[in-house]
Amino acid sequence: MSDEMMQHGIFRILRSLLLPLAVAMLLTGTVKAAENDVIVFAAASTTNVVSALGKEFEKRTGFTVIPSFAGSGTLARQISEGAPADIMISANMKWLNYLEEAGFLGPESLVKIASNNLVLVVPEGTQIPDPFEFEKLPSILGQGRLAIGNPAHVPAGNYAKAALQSMNLWDELESQLVLLPNVRAVLALVERGEVPFAIIYETDMRLGKNISLATTFPIDSYPPISYGMAKIKDNDDHSTNLFYDFVLSPDGQEIFRQFGFIADGN
Repeated sequence: MSDEMMQHGIFRILRSLLLPLAVAMLLTGTVKAAENDVIVFAAASTTNVVSALGKEFEKRTGFTVIPSFAGSGTLARQISEGAPADIMISANMKWLNYLEEAGFLGPESLVKIASNNLVLVVPEGTQIPDPFEFEKLPSILGQGRLAIGNPAHVPAGNYAKAALQSMNLWDELESQLVLLPNVRAVLALVERGEVPFAIIYETDMRLGKNISLATTFPIDSYPPISYGMAKIKDNDDHSTNLFYDFVLSPDGQEIFRQFGFIADGN
């Protein structure tokens, strides 16, 4: 056997061994590096606050928090397919209830931890009426596009759809919607000025750059925006329990407030 043939054979063996691992890493978005690491699957809109929680937790305990951020529906699907998460933080209770009903959550671990508000934003410098009247949004939008999260699996998109429906605007604007995979993608699009309007959470607006508030949606135009947290079944080891308790603690809830959330932890 020539050296070239042998090298080719070794390559094929290595590829057969490593490819499944690479695929698994891509599907889950994270790999558990150590037994005591805490893998947290969290809604994209909690990127900053969960990152801050993780850093503070690591400083206090020495345990590493490995976050994976995406739309809540995407994360719930990954967990149901076996992704190795310890805790999930969702931007609504729907996907956590789904996992609970399917038997994926630890017993009595599902709790509400925070709330948010829904806002309409524009690129900085956009001239908008003051006060802004929602019924005039279609005429103000003209042929432009309105960016929202995809209601099929993004809670922010669900809330946006509910708000527009409550104002009888959904049918009129549906053809002009840009549906995106998570709320941070919506934020990025309006930050770059690629859409004239976007619907996002108030907390994301506070973190955004080069955008301005057009108006806040009436609180009764959409279901309450409730963030939930739960431990994944059979993954409630010591470090996971410590992080779970830290999120619900007064110090953890204060971190939520620092990022503009309404803290609701028990």
